Amino acid sequence: MPLLNLINAPNALTEEECVERRNPADPFEEECENKKVVEQYDPETQLDVVEYKSDLDWKVAKPKLPWSKIVKLKSELDSGYDLMVFDRDYTDSFSTGAKQGVVTRWSIDSVQGITYTAGGCGFWTCTYERSVVNQLPPSIELFVGSDSYKLYGDDGLFYLPEPFINSIKNASELTKVNLKFKTSSGGYGVAPLGPETIQSLKRLYNKAIPTWEKPKVNISLQSVNKNKLDVEDIASQSLPSIVMLKNDRSTGSGFILGKDTVLTNRHVVSGRDPRFLITSPSGVKSEGEVVYIDRKLDFAIVRSTGINRSSPLPLCYRSYPFPGQSVVALGSPLGLAGTVTTGIVSAVRSPQTSGDLKGVAPNYITLIQTDAAISPGNSGGPLLNNRGEVIGVNTWNLGARGGAQNINFAISIVDILKALEVQAPQYSPNLNKCGNPIKD
Repeated sequence: MPLLNLINAPNALTEEECVERRNPADPFEEECENKKVVEQYDPETQLDVVEYKSDLDWKVAKPKLPWSKIVKLKSELDSGYDLMVFDRDYTDSFSTGAKQGVVTRWSIDSVQGITYTAGGCGFWTCTYERSVVNQLPPSIELFVGSDSYKLYGDDGLFYLPEPFINSIKNASELTKVNLKFKTSSGGYGVAPLGPETIQSLKRLYNKAIPTWEKPKVNISLQSVNKNKLDVEDIASQSLPSIVMLKNDRSTGSGFILGKDTVLTNRHVVSGRDPRFLITSPSGVKSEGEVVYIDRKLDFAIVRSTGINRSSPLPLCYRSYPFPGQSVVALGSPLGLAGTVTTGIVSAVRSPQTSGDLKGVAPNYITLIQTDAAISPGNSGGPLLNNRGEVIGVNTWNLGARGGAQNINFAISIVDILKALEVQAPQYSPNLNKCGNPIKD
């Protein structure tokens, strides 16, 4: 049937009906392929969005999605929602019908993507190839104009650095954005984002990223030993102050910073739900809520009245660590609470002068590189020196990607406290170089 007749047929679906049918439980009608996706102004987000009533099954070959639009994904279980922009770059062979492509899903915090190949029928022949869907490899590179950002992730999910967000905010209609990744054959693929996708992301990042009021945080001085401690002693005195944060979308670590206050990574608490179940190593559970997020330094503050019986950890707020210093990392890798790993400080470096790290992290973050194992779920836990003082917040690792081994990073606690505008206690000769009193 000609396209014009299809659209004007008496029983043809309306645009609204096509949008309503766009969910995994009710596949597209054929004529919906030819309908313009309807965007409507949403007072809640103050954006023009395409609204869905449930999450989309987008990790399939040739998914049916509203490309390059801001999509509001409303939960069927509560009143929460997520805002996403979907993009695809694909080729469809005219002669054989073979298809291959890249599908990406962008939010205010992350990008997630898949590659796919599928068979089909072309002008000359048919390709009977099974649909194959793969996650993006563990590292990708984003290009915005002449700027590049190298990202490392897991399961095809990558957290977006703040400089990339700012580049998109300032993008013009001529700005080119490309995603580069390593293919299974050993080569490289490049997926350009569509111009409409870039403009939708610009609107999303300029309007949908929340602002937070900076909380008042005080440094609680904790007495520390004069001599270096064994790992088992550091673990026994520190683990009671380590917590696991979990909700239906994320699992990570954190530690007691002060009364009612937990410090963790921003990417641990990213997403629409600010509420988390906080579990201590003893099994005590309480509810916490995100009250502050710093997107630049990738940290967050969570408040909970159920942690008052846990003591804050001593903070090394006056000095950075030095290479070769012994360290201990605590957290919940893969949800295994109370895990202890050890190593040394491999380097203390600024990404601005760190070769391959340029574009990975902003040049205003001091990164503590360590060979103490930091795995998914460790994020937000503390990196401690040999006296049990917090020197950094465990953030991410390079793992064995690209042949690297035992390359892990923590954000300096000094930088975090400066960002929070925390006033350091007045100097006293009785304090050690980190700023804590020494036990008699």
